[in-house]
Amino acid sequence: MENNVVLTELEKVILNKIQNYINKNEKVGIDTIAKESFVSKSTIVKLSKKLGYSGYSEMYYTILASANNALKLDFSHNSDAFMNEHLKKDIDMLVETLRKYKDKKIYLDSLGVCDSAKEYYLQKLLIFGFDAASSYHYEAFKNNKSGLYIFFSYSGYRAEIIEKVNEAIRNNFKVIAFTSNKDSPLAKISNITVEVAGTKSDREHYLPNFFTSNLIILLELALSEYSKKYLFKEE
Repeated sequence: MENNVVLTELEKVILNKIQNYINKNEKVGIDTIAKESFVSKSTIVKLSKKLGYSGYSEMYYTILASANNALKLDFSHNSDAFMNEHLKKDIDMLVETLRKYKDKKIYLDSLGVCDSAKEYYLQKLLIFGFDAASSYHYEAFKNNKSGLYIFFSYSGYRAEIIEKVNEAIRNNFKVIAFTSNKDSPLAKISNITVEVAGTKSDREHYLPNFFTSNLIILLELALSEYSKKYLFKEE
């Protein structure tokens, strides 16, 4: 949505009606909104273009995505305001967990679009001196009795994920799950779950998905705190 846009009272009514349907988990089309707002469909299209969208569909799905991500970890806005208590707890948890396992094995694993985030975490942890490695085989857990296992999965539903996490737990590994779905099977069996905001959309109505970038920024914030708390030495 474009900044510094001044809305008329009628335009606010239109947006509020869309938001009300979303709050009720009901999908709503432009015909319904036009009828209930006593305006033409072209008026709604003009509003969407005024806000920087191509049309009603893009405007609707963007509002929907924003509503779905409202309570999730989200760094997509460039503002200090996102440093809330919920985020601070996630950062503190990650800092203290890394400290606890600084001399133990840390395995990282992922599926699909999360692979790039996993590789980023791996390289950063190695730079900071952690004994980190990608996990590809079940034997890795048997060779190192206890450690930390970090799994990245957008949905958290794939069966192979659950199998590997269960194997890690059986071998006394602590599991941290990074996922967009706190109710997924992965989240439910992991020791710690960090819910990270992301947006799922199809090609025809594609919206930017900040899931991977949110993961990376979370790590950067955590490593900054880790450095200040445990690595900084006063001269």
